[in-house]
Amino acid sequence: MAKQRQMSIGIVGAGWIAEHAHLPCFLSLDNVSVRAIYDTDEARAARLAKQAGATACSRLSEIGQVPLDAVILCTPNHTHYEIARHFLEKGIHVLCEKPMTTTAKEAASLRRLAEETGTVLMMGFVNRYRDDIRELRFRIAAGQIGEVQMCEVTWRRKRGIPRPGSWFTQKQLSGGGVLIDLGSHMLDQLLFLTGASEPVACLGSFHSRPFFAREGYSNWLGGFESEQVEVEDTAVGMIQFAGGMLGKVHVSWQDDVAGDFVQIHLKGERGSLTLNTLFGFSDQGLYKQPHLLLTYAGQEAQYFPLPPKPGPLVAFKRQADQFVACIREKSHPVPSAQDGEQVVRLIELLYQSARKGLMVT
Repeated sequence: MAKQRQMSIGIVGAGWIAEHAHLPCFLSLDNVSVRAIYDTDEARAARLAKQAGATACSRLSEIGQVPLDAVILCTPNHTHYEIARHFLEKGIHVLCEKPMTTTAKEAASLRRLAEETGTVLMMGFVNRYRDDIRELRFRIAAGQIGEVQMCEVTWRRKRGIPRPGSWFTQKQLSGGGVLIDLGSHMLDQLLFLTGASEPVACLGSFHSRPFFAREGYSNWLGGFESEQVEVEDTAVGMIQFAGGMLGKVHVSWQDDVAGDFVQIHLKGERGSLTLNTLFGFSDQGLYKQPHLLLTYAGQEAQYFPLPPKPGPLVAFKRQADQFVACIREKSHPVPSAQDGEQVVRLIELLYQSARKGLMVT
C-alpha cells in the first residue's frame, strides 16, 4: 500500500479550545503535520507554535505563505464568515468551530462557496462523536420508542460563564450569549437525533442575572476579565417543526443547579428515552456516571448505566480523524455545512422571537 501524503494543517485562533483540544488531537494523527498557528495575539500564536513545531503567524497574509491543505477555525464567532471565506476561496478545507457564522445569510453563503470550490467545510459539532450520543441515536433508529413526537435538549451549568468580559460575553464579537454558545451544540443534537428539518414556528425567551466580579469568579475556562457581560446567560426556546414534532431547548451558563448537566429527553409514540450526561470539560458535573432511561407508558423506567464519562479529547480525536478522512477520500463531510446552516437559522429565529416578544415563523 502506498504511503499517504503528509497533510499540512493550520490552526486559526490560538485560544483555549485550540490549545486544549484541537492541537493535541491533530498532533496525534499519522501523516498529518500542524504547520502554522495563527492568532492576532503574537505571543499566544508563538506559544502554541512552539508546542507544535509550527510557524507562528499574526496576519492572514503570513499564514498564506505556509502551504496548507486545511485549517481548523477557532476564532471568535464574528470572524468565522470572513476567515472561512478567505480559506475556502483558496481551495483550503475548513473545520469550523461552532457556530458556523452569526447569521443564516452568511452560513448559506459559506455553504454555497464550499460547494462551488469543491472544498470540505465541516462543522465542529464534536458531541456527535460521543459514545453516549451514539448509543442514544442507535436506540432511536432501532425504533425503541417509535416515531419521535417531542425532543427536549438541556445543558445547564452552575457556574460556567466563559471568562466574563471576554469576547464570549460581548454581543458584537459573539453574536449572542449562551444560546449561540451551548445552544449551538444542543440544537445540533436535536436535529441530529430526530432528523427534524423545517421549522414552522419558534418562540424564544432569554434572561440574565447580574454578574459581580468582586465576589470572585473562576472555572475550568479561567477567571473573569471584566464585569462586561452584555448577553443572555439563560435561554429557553420552543420550535414547532413541519410534520408535527416539537423541540425544546434550555441552556444556561449560571443556574440554580447542584452541578452541571446535559439531559436529552425524547418522547415517542411508544415510549420515551432520556439521557443524563455532561458535555465538555466542566469539572462541576452533577452525574458521576452517564445513564439512559427507557420508559414505556404505565411501566417502570429501565435504567441503563453507560461507561464512565471519557476524557473529552476522545470525541475531539474522532472528529479530527473524520475531517482528515473526508479530505483524503473526497467524501461529503458530516456534520456538514448544511447542518451548520440549519443550526444558525434556528438560533437566528429564536433571537428574533425574543427581541419581538412574539412567536416567529
